[in-house]
Amino acid sequence: MEFGILTKPSVWLYGADRKKAIDELLMGWAVKILGKEGEWCRVVTHYGYEGFLKEGDLCACTEDGLRKRDVCGNVVFVGRAFADILAEPKVQGRILCTLSRGSFLSVLPEEKAGYQKVVLFDGREGYLPQVAYEKRRDNDGYFYSKDPGRYFMRQIQCGGWQEIPFRKQLLVYAARYLGTQYRWAGKSAEGLDCSGLTLMCYMMCGVLIYRDAQLMAGYPVHSIPVEQVRPGDLLYFPGHIAMYAGSHKYIHATGNENSFGCVVNSLSHKDPDYREDLAKGLVAAGSVW
Repeated sequence: MEFGILTKPSVWLYGADRKKAIDELLMGWAVKILGKEGEWCRVVTHYGYEGFLKEGDLCACTEDGLRKRDVCGNVVFVGRAFADILAEPKVQGRILCTLSRGSFLSVLPEEKAGYQKVVLFDGREGYLPQVAYEKRRDNDGYFYSKDPGRYFMRQIQCGGWQEIPFRKQLLVYAARYLGTQYRWAGKSAEGLDCSGLTLMCYMMCGVLIYRDAQLMAGYPVHSIPVEQVRPGDLLYFPGHIAMYAGSHKYIHATGNENSFGCVVNSLSHKDPDYREDLAKGLVAAGSVW
């Protein structure tokens, strides 16, 4: 098995010791298998993050299958915090599973009473409210790029995104996570960490950025002067990352005891939601523009 697709609503990716979770992967996401050690697979995600997960969490997929998935246009992601996949196109339908925001599934031609027939990546078919999903904008091209080292850098140049709508949409997605609890390594509506929040927002807009709270060579976010930061850009602190929202405000997922979860804070000491520790610890800003 060279590639695999996640068949469970949520799976933890572990570090080399197999004890500490380092990332969360969601239904329908693909990985490339780099090696096997017993029941464990060493994998890399479609956004270039490596770790270990159990082989039983995956269904086998070929490169050709992933390529076809990228171009077919029927892969969507859950846009609501959660969405039930139902056995019938009605609210009374039996719940097959519940997926979190950012999970992938494929739509089928059948529509009925505001529901879309879908197929999960474990092979089950069901129904999803049409208002609960959006078309996937990123892809798995990193896996079969002829120049994977430069793949992520080319996304903005090749994607045809318009800057102002892109920035606005980033903030729309970030705002949807407000109130979500903080969870180390999380990326779901059940809980997420700081870089999980920023990666998810950019991914849903179609751009894959680095998963951790640092500027990383080879990814599209580049350093800019802090005074030039604009809404949707990223703010970097020691071990922490946030999305700038304008007017000195930023959205972030924090484990701080006084502002736990996905919240809005301020860089200005004049605001009641000012975080002095972060304002004084700001070390860099980054942008894809």
